[in-house]
Amino acid sequence: MAVRLRMVAGLAAVALFVAPAASHAQGIGIKAGYSYGSVPNNSGVLPGELSAHSGVAIGLGLLSGGVIGWGADALYAERGFSSSSAGSSQQFTYVDVPVYLRAALSNPVITPFAFAGPQASIELRCDGGGGDCPSGRPKTTYAGVIGGGATLHRLAGLSVEGRYVYGLTNLNLSTVSNSENYKTRSFMILVGLGF
Repeated sequence: MAVRLRMVAGLAAVALFVAPAASHAQGIGIKAGYSYGSVPNNSGVLPGELSAHSGVAIGLGLLSGGVIGWGADALYAERGFSSSSAGSSQQFTYVDVPVYLRAALSNPVITPFAFAGPQASIELRCDGGGGDCPSGRPKTTYAGVIGGGATLHRLAGLSVEGRYVYGLTNLNLSTVSNSENYKTRSFMILVGLGF
């Protein structure tokens, strides 16, 4: 029940953000792709052998026009880490809401672009891999996002982009005992279709 309430609250927050922004947007589209999470700052304090938790990312995007403009997305994304030690994995599901400054060089065939900005992520679910998810962790995290890609006009406006999400919020996971603690890092490869 609590997960559903958080999911509804997260989607309502995204809708409140997206609705006013959509009235000023010059482009709206859908995005989907692969999300690869990494395990930085381990320093041997997390139990077992760790591997990244990879998942999907899917959502909506808004863009303004021009050489310099803005963009905003609402993406369902998965990240975290898996451990060979039972009950030590942490896999999170979020609604990511990045808002970024975007630079693009438009021409009739291809429009390369780059972007950077802040991102808020609202946790929808935590899977402790057989163990409990740590209490006291923040349910809303913050990150910086940077990326680039290209829009292919001859392919119905299809776009391809890569983005790096650099977590800024300390997740305070109980499985980590060093002062650096765990901050998420992920790389996404997304394909989009604009309308």
